[in-house]
Amino acid sequence: MAGELKIAATSAASPTTVSELFAKAIEQHQAGRMERAIELYRHLVTQHPGYAPAWNNLGVALRATDKFAAAASALRRGTAISPEDAGAWSNLGNALRAIGEYDEAARAHETSLEIDPEAGRVHYNLALVRRDLGDLDAALKGFAEAEGRGFKSSEMFWDRALTYLVSGDLARGFREYEWRWQLPESPPRFSEIETWGGQPFEDKTLLVHMEQGFGDAIQFLRYLPMAAARGGRVIYECPPPLMRLVRNSAVAADIELFEQGTPAPSADLQIPLLSLARVFETTLDTIPNDGPYLQSLADGPKLQVSSDGPRVGLVWTGKPTHKNNRNRSIALETMLPLLEMPEIRFVGLQKGDGSDQPQRLGADALVVNIGERMRDFADTASILEQLDLLVSVDTSVVHLSGALGTPAWALIPYSPDWRWLYGRDDTPWYDSVRLFRQTKPGDWPEVLDRVRDALSQFADAFEKNKSKN
Repeated sequence: MAGELKIAATSAASPTTVSELFAKAIEQHQAGRMERAIELYRHLVTQHPGYAPAWNNLGVALRATDKFAAAASALRRGTAISPEDAGAWSNLGNALRAIGEYDEAARAHETSLEIDPEAGRVHYNLALVRRDLGDLDAALKGFAEAEGRGFKSSEMFWDRALTYLVSGDLARGFREYEWRWQLPESPPRFSEIETWGGQPFEDKTLLVHMEQGFGDAIQFLRYLPMAAARGGRVIYECPPPLMRLVRNSAVAADIELFEQGTPAPSADLQIPLLSLARVFETTLDTIPNDGPYLQSLADGPKLQVSSDGPRVGLVWTGKPTHKNNRNRSIALETMLPLLEMPEIRFVGLQKGDGSDQPQRLGADALVVNIGERMRDFADTASILEQLDLLVSVDTSVVHLSGALGTPAWALIPYSPDWRWLYGRDDTPWYDSVRLFRQTKPGDWPEVLDRVRDALSQFADAFEKNKSKN
């Protein structure tokens, strides 16, 4: 989570009309009325194109509204006019990072630090880019540089935790992962109940509660039996779309479920689901991975898509509210070279945002999207077990496939989510999942070329096995 530097204030040397308009724009900006602020900044730079503070603030406002490319262009204008503005250079670095221009982003933050080497927030911003580039030692050094200069935000400590995790230092990473409860968007829950520290709890009730997304829930369900083995009664707050599947699975054999959104039963102890990894002192070598831990329902929906060749599930976009969704998702149009493969029958499992892309592209004969017919994860699990393979961007469906033990190929952006680590095409979390990583930021076509080659080999092997049978 990059830190923006302070909005540039008006200069006393500015003409009165410029100062008044700039002050009005700042007022709207600070009040969170971004569209109105952008309108005023735009008017100001149109009338006074050499006024650098307006360009810089326009870039910050555009980035706040997810217009990252335009934000970078505005900030480039501002830094060209006023190259000694350290804050503008770092804000440019933040915008460039958002569009995956990591090398240029690093240079922008470095320029900012050449002007003001004591800016702790900029050391933090640069550390984030170093992590994106895979230079994890430099990232950790940058966090230390920021902290040493008095910058000690919860966001930075949270980002440092993610850096430890993606480096494979899970023990330290999960300890620092508790910083998430200091973030404004993650207020602690059930804080009136004592937090469980891993001790035996005979004759007591432990509440394990939901946090974050469905993929996180699926990944960390594996810890529930370990908690139950410590004694007493365990109750788990289960998201409704997962309820039928979890109830049917061995992972919940000794667990009581209650639906998220309903009143929680009384409990003596509580712990967030993902904190179980810390309690059990998880390392890369001790990740609980004894095979599939979710099982589909026997009476689940049947896949009514016939094919002489492999039937391959396809998911091309994640939840739009995910912070990294623009980098992890792929437009279906980019995937069209895959859909040309005559030996493969593609079955879309896309729900919600992006589910209309086959029809909009006129590609609904190339990929039959049944995602919207899936009522919940139990239905999706049944379909996955009837498919020959899943090819998906980094979404909850990958986790589901891994937890079921069905084969999945995950398409991973250059700067990965922490759980996929760096520099490997497998994952210690799921034996059945293979990773296809970007080799350059944003370069999905190259990834899809490799996937296409691998699918061709997969189809050949499928045909040989079919001939034997």
